[in-house]
Amino acid sequence: METEDLEIRMKSLHFNSLFFKLSACVLAGVMILAVGLSYMNIHSSQRIFSDMFSDSQEKIFGQIEERFYRFYNDLAEISQEVAGGSAVKDYLTAETADPVMEQGIVYQMQQQVADTKIQKYDNVTLLLAGINERSYMYRRTDLIRMKLSDILAYPVTAKARENPGRLVCKYMETGFTTTMEKQPVVTFCRAIADHGRTIGYIYLVLKESEMRNFYDYFLAGKSDIVVFNQENEVISTNNERYFLPGDEQLSHLLDIMAKAEKSRIYRTRRQEDGEQINYLVQQFRNTDFVIVGTVNVQRTFYEAYNLTKNIVTAMAAAGGIIVLVFVFVRRQTLPVNRLVSSMREQKRQDFGGYVKVEGTDEIRELSQTYNEMIQDLNRHIKKVVETEKAKRTVELHALQMQISPHYIYNTLASIKWLIMQGNSRNSVETIDAFIALLRNTVSNADEFITVRQEEENLRSYVKINQTRYGGKVHVEFYIEEQCMEAEVPKLSLQPFIENAFFHAFPNERYGTINVLIQRLDKQLHIEIADDGIGMTKERLDSMLSNERKKEHFTGIGIKNIDERLKLIYGSSCRVQIDSQKDCGTTVCIEIPFSVKKIP
Repeated sequence: METEDLEIRMKSLHFNSLFFKLSACVLAGVMILAVGLSYMNIHSSQRIFSDMFSDSQEKIFGQIEERFYRFYNDLAEISQEVAGGSAVKDYLTAETADPVMEQGIVYQMQQQVADTKIQKYDNVTLLLAGINERSYMYRRTDLIRMKLSDILAYPVTAKARENPGRLVCKYMETGFTTTMEKQPVVTFCRAIADHGRTIGYIYLVLKESEMRNFYDYFLAGKSDIVVFNQENEVISTNNERYFLPGDEQLSHLLDIMAKAEKSRIYRTRRQEDGEQINYLVQQFRNTDFVIVGTVNVQRTFYEAYNLTKNIVTAMAAAGGIIVLVFVFVRRQTLPVNRLVSSMREQKRQDFGGYVKVEGTDEIRELSQTYNEMIQDLNRHIKKVVETEKAKRTVELHALQMQISPHYIYNTLASIKWLIMQGNSRNSVETIDAFIALLRNTVSNADEFITVRQEEENLRSYVKINQTRYGGKVHVEFYIEEQCMEAEVPKLSLQPFIENAFFHAFPNERYGTINVLIQRLDKQLHIEIADDGIGMTKERLDSMLSNERKKEHFTGIGIKNIDERLKLIYGSSCRVQIDSQKDCGTTVCIEIPFSVKKIP
């Protein structure tokens, strides 16, 4: 049953099948619904996320501003205390040869620096550089790696000199101490003046990566933060491309900053390469520093909500629903497919294939009606077969009774002639053969006999003919032992032997008729071959259409045999006659092999 159901399922998988169309419609509906709902959900969620994310970014910027403001204020306070301290000024201007006095000046300067908030910042390096080429590094573990004159030539130094009293800031690609060498740094600088004359500078330096710690953990998704100094120069960012001069994205940021110049907080959105970018600009209070945040809303949304995973989950859920729908549709359409398959197979099953009554009410009703129709057809066919079988039996019996009188007269005359000659032995054998032939053909009403019985009939017929016409024609039998009990329709071979006697050997010609019976697979193969004169195709057709002769034993002809075998066995039998002039004739008969059942 499982194998049959599998075959039915395989046959139903084609484009025009009910199952395929229902499955395709359901699949298309589920996919359209899933895609539509997913798009609507993602679009709505993205819009809400954009608004909520922008609001949260403002709050985050407020926290960043607070942290940076405290840090900047501390640096400003440190630089102001150091630049205004008398001990520092004395250190940068004093010219004395007294070592004790020099030592006192250095001590007081160091103490003044140490009393500032610089102690709070282990990551900030403090350097004093005087015009008199005197310098002081607050961290004793750190050393200056370049000449003091080079440091004084830095742009940040020039900027501080131009803006006395202000703490200026610039980004530098490398520091000037051992701990910051070859690392980007942010340098704060303030000029130290005495009586209106610049006597030196204070440098407060930290690594740019340390600067990023103020906002790094606030970053989310595909977002960037850029910090600008008073001259709108980048001093810190998480995206190094903004440090590149002439960068296109940096130009966009500067344009947006120009629009936000009069606003402390400025928010805008732009479409770039098909993606929405949110910009948030905020100026730090009491300073000229500006922080700009850029957020790719779509990418941030996808990462924040793990959209790929959600899509995979949704597709898996849709796949599960499709599988369930597939199974449901399959279960609903399987009865219909079984019914269709059964109707298709009826020509090979002789209307014996009933279908299981199952499925919906409509399918159950259809299956029940189909089974009733098959049952009625079987009754009708059985009745027709029984009628045809009875008719065929009557026709066979009538043909058996139609023994040619001329054949009987001539046979009895031949026996009388043998008796008159005193050939009593041959006379007795001929009479026995004649009696056996009549008994097996007229008295035996069975439609089927064994090959052994058919051989006996043929030998009796041959004996009679040899008595009448002489022994010039010999008949040889070659029969496999396993075929002796196989059943054949009675009188199905005699007409072919009779035809060979009358047509293959005219004018008392000598010859041989060979009868071969063997089993080939599931077929019983019978071959009757003679070495007579043969015939043309026209002669063969003429003989088949007008074969009734008064000298024949019965009225059963070759054409009757062919029709009779087809009626009994259908397409499982074959009768073939091959003949060539002067080369003999061969008759091949194949019928299904079956052993006659003993009652």
